[in-house]
Amino acid sequence: MSGTAPEPFDASRTPVGPPTPDDDRDGLPPARPRSRWWLVAVVVAVLAAVLVWRPWDAGDPVPVPTPTPTPTPEVTATPEPSRTPTASAVPAPGADAIFDQATAGSLFATSADLERDVPGAAAGVSRGLEPGSRPWGLPEGASIDPAACTTAVTVVSVPPSVHDATSWVNDELTFEQDVVVLLDPAAARAAFRALVTTVDECPRYTQDVPGAESTRWTAEPALEGQGVFPAIVHDLTAQVDDDTYQQTTGHVLVGNAILTWTATALDASDRQDARAVLGDPAQLSKMVERRALAAVRGLP
Repeated sequence: MSGTAPEPFDASRTPVGPPTPDDDRDGLPPARPRSRWWLVAVVVAVLAAVLVWRPWDAGDPVPVPTPTPTPTPEVTATPEPSRTPTASAVPAPGADAIFDQATAGSLFATSADLERDVPGAAAGVSRGLEPGSRPWGLPEGASIDPAACTTAVTVVSVPPSVHDATSWVNDELTFEQDVVVLLDPAAARAAFRALVTTVDECPRYTQDVPGAESTRWTAEPALEGQGVFPAIVHDLTAQVDDDTYQQTTGHVLVGNAILTWTATALDASDRQDARAVLGDPAQLSKMVERRALAAVRGLP
């Protein structure tokens, strides 16, 4: 019968340790090893706790729930009163002034006014047209072409309540003035608006007079006056047959009156020469308005 012989004992291969209680129990057989399932369960529970706690992430900020803000009732603030004074429409001086036959002539600029404010009048001027000597309107039989521009010459379209005209002259210039007086300031304001519209729409117009020389005007755009009264002023070139004259004309509304003035440079060849004689249009307008303001203050 074949078999395997036992290997001889080799002390160098199998160490002998100290005896344990299980090695010798007074002749009793060795105890059975205790179950270790409880230890495995404890280890698993600890590992699970560690994985949930994750102490290695202890440095990360812990999210804090953000409280939902409670809506605050909207309060409408009452605005403070403005400290800026409110501008109010102030009527121009003399807006309600009433002129008549006796006072209309006080609106005309005097020879002293011209000699002080007009370069070409510094040496003196004399009366050309006496007040009350020229009727309102166009010369007999005369017409304006185009007809829509007629009030650029006559100022109003129907005979006024009062009309007067005068002029000052010397060898360098003439300064003509014309005033029309209407029933009341409201009628004058309406007539002034119509006049301004006509001036704006009539850059060229001609006055034809049977048996006499015709006059053709070419007008520059009108500028609004910068004084205390409603006013416009502009330059014109007047051609009478072969003669050409440089003019500056203006219209001023004063209460129930409309004052018109025309300054003509008699020998000026162009606008620059005319300025040297007549002065700046704004200065001429200021002179006329200064006299008109004095007339308003002098009313009874």
